[in-house]
Amino acid sequence: MNRITALILAAGLALPAVAQDPKAEEGFAPIFNGKDLSGWVYGRKAGGENKAGAGFAVENGALFCTEKDGGYLFTEKEYADVVLRFDVRLAANANLGIALRAPLEGDPAYVGLEVKVLDDSGSEYRRLRPEQYHGSIYDVFAARRAPLKPAGEWNSEEVTVKARRVTVAVNGEILLDASLDDVKDDAIRRKHPGLKNARGRLGLLAHAGRVELRNLRVKEL
Repeated sequence: MNRITALILAAGLALPAVAQDPKAEEGFAPIFNGKDLSGWVYGRKAGGENKAGAGFAVENGALFCTEKDGGYLFTEKEYADVVLRFDVRLAANANLGIALRAPLEGDPAYVGLEVKVLDDSGSEYRRLRPEQYHGSIYDVFAARRAPLKPAGEWNSEEVTVKARRVTVAVNGEILLDASLDDVKDDAIRRKHPGLKNARGRLGLLAHAGRVELRNLRVKEL
């Protein structure tokens, strides 16, 4: 530790932010333009097809799910192995899913994979199963508790799916590192045929409350 750093810490001041290594973002491409839903399409959710324009909107450069409409929104493009990065801001008790390798029809939690993104410290979620907490693959793998900032503040998240391995990191901490091949229970495999998918769409699955996302970008592996 140099003398300047020691003086800063002794004074109780924050260290200046370190510039991000440009190589860390090399190969990433935006999948949301900050203006509209170009490049995204609505899917079919349980109970019927979403109406065009219902469920998601854009405001101040962020893509958000409306509080009441719900809905499934997918990328037009299909992906196989990717790293997905985004910033997310959760309202109190808000609940969203990130779909991986999902088709347009059916429940993505089962016909694809769903990574949970929710305010799991909220008053509505005091009795969650382990596989329902933020960063978990819904109903399959439990994540460690996420170091989420208080509701209303932005968090950074990274989801990687490569071959049969899925990792999830929030605010720089890895919460989940799981191999889909470790699912040995026949009942779970029958319930989740999406575990076998090699490619599919990325998606946003609105469940409850307002969730805002920005800086969505993908690197194909």
